[in-house]
Amino acid sequence: MEILLKDIKKTINDIDLLKDINITLKSGNAYGFMGANGCGKTVLFKVIVGLMKQTGGEIYVDNKIKDGFLQDCGVIIEGPNFIPYYDGFQNLKVIASYNNKINDEQIRETITKVGLDAYAKKKVKNYSLGMKQKLGIALAIMEDPSVLILDEPLNSLDEASVNNIRSIILEEKRKGKMILIASHLKDDLSILCDVIFEMKAGKIIGEMQCSEKS
Repeated sequence: MEILLKDIKKTINDIDLLKDINITLKSGNAYGFMGANGCGKTVLFKVIVGLMKQTGGEIYVDNKIKDGFLQDCGVIIEGPNFIPYYDGFQNLKVIASYNNKINDEQIRETITKVGLDAYAKKKVKNYSLGMKQKLGIALAIMEDPSVLILDEPLNSLDEASVNNIRSIILEEKRKGKMILIASHLKDDLSILCDVIFEMKAGKIIGEMQCSEKS
């Protein structure tokens, strides 16, 4: 898959949140988007996914103008809204029922993979921030999508969990997926990404190639 962003602009209340975004993204690569809070990373991800409509420019997916939501995409943006009185498995099962791509066993395998107890009955409202983050990552990857868009995926995780999620992301990249990761931490992106785009005030102001990952 190839996603081309051409002259992307997003303006709200006369404020330019995105300006002149021109990048090409390809499957098999992980792309980092680095910058301080408010630089436009999350807005850009919302535009790519289709949660926001750009004010100007076009997005092309495999040379066709994207219409509506990006298909076959796993997403974490600003944390998913889970049903608070359901446990983790129940939440993912509800969401998985929309597409019926995976069964209960696959849901539980994904929950275990991110470091949670797949059989725990603890309600999500009683989860720690780190547990909610892991469940969000499980949600993003559980249906084996071709594209992963992850906004600050390592937030609220302890060191062991960070290492585990990093391993999962690198494994997903080795499968040939396109992965977009937003972070304000260069070290995290350097470990995971092939290319890092630096953002400031809604613009991409720099691009850095990272060394090949194992």
